Amino acid sequence: MIENLLIFLIFLSVLIIVHEFGHFIFAKILKVGVEEFGLGFPPRIFSFKFKETLYSLNLILFGGFVKLRGETDINDPQGFLAQPPIKKILIVLGGVLFNIIFAYFIFSFGYLVGLPEYSEKFENITILQVYPDSPAEKAGLKIGDQIIYFRYKGEDIKIDSYKNLRDVLKNYIGEEIIIGVKRGPYQFETKLIPSMQDSIGPLGIAFSSIKLEKKKFPQNFYFGFIRTYETIYNLSIAFKDFFIKLFKEAKIAKEVVGPLGIYDIYTQMRILGLSYVLHFTALVSLNLALINILPFPALDGGRFFIYLGEFFIRRKIPVNIENIINILGFAFLIFLMILITIKDILKKISK
Repeated sequence: MIENLLIFLIFLSVLIIVHEFGHFIFAKILKVGVEEFGLGFPPRIFSFKFKETLYSLNLILFGGFVKLRGETDINDPQGFLAQPPIKKILIVLGGVLFNIIFAYFIFSFGYLVGLPEYSEKFENITILQVYPDSPAEKAGLKIGDQIIYFRYKGEDIKIDSYKNLRDVLKNYIGEEIIIGVKRGPYQFETKLIPSMQDSIGPLGIAFSSIKLEKKKFPQNFYFGFIRTYETIYNLSIAFKDFFIKLFKEAKIAKEVVGPLGIYDIYTQMRILGLSYVLHFTALVSLNLALINILPFPALDGGRFFIYLGEFFIRRKIPVNIENIINILGFAFLIFLMILITIKDILKKISK
């Protein structure tokens, strides 16, 4: 348990450090001073200075940070706030860009060992989501489990394609069926009773037919680019649909997971193997990029729109107004993260 948790923290830290490194590189390229680039958060364990930048290793080994010169002092001519809007925009977007680049290389490398891809055939039916209080959750099914077969009273339930799986299983509402499951190297059977749930299907899962797809070098880099583009497009659509539904259906908020929820998914991906961990890493990196680009105070996207406004109105927004906006946005994000984490904890306790 402790080992898995430490590996998971390293996993998240790498994604955060990649993001912060993007800010760092763009600041260096654009000749904006960087006071400190830190791994983890203070108190400081070890540090050294190279030119004007202090590089530090800190005790709280989670993520990292970049401290730019003049982030709070507009009177510093070499500082960040005194820079023209286009420079500030590029530095702010540097983290998002590096998360995308990182995901691209993960996808490209992943194709050499095999990446999970969707298949039209009825094979390798893989669970992508398990809904709360569903027959699947009560039967102990988890994200990443592969369904091998369905049986009813000793006979296989015949299914032509994964697309009509729900329609077939609706004939067994209220009846106990047996599901053959493959979880990593292990196979087992579990029993469940399908129920009438139109919105999430009789089992209460989201699923698809998945196979591992390999590409040879150097074609893997081309397919890595295609996969990155398609994933960004699909995630953008999913984000749009989520926020639209959020205002229409309050229950959608229950599907949001915090750090504990991500940890649960990560541990299940580890069971499935390297291919799934690589895919999950790239996916989380792109999620981090898209979340940060949202036009919300304290996020990169919020700061981007502030500086974009400066670019068009041809004058700087007062520093105190920008700071108030960012502080309020940051406080709200912390409050939201605490609420989601509490939800995750309560869900674990109630199981």
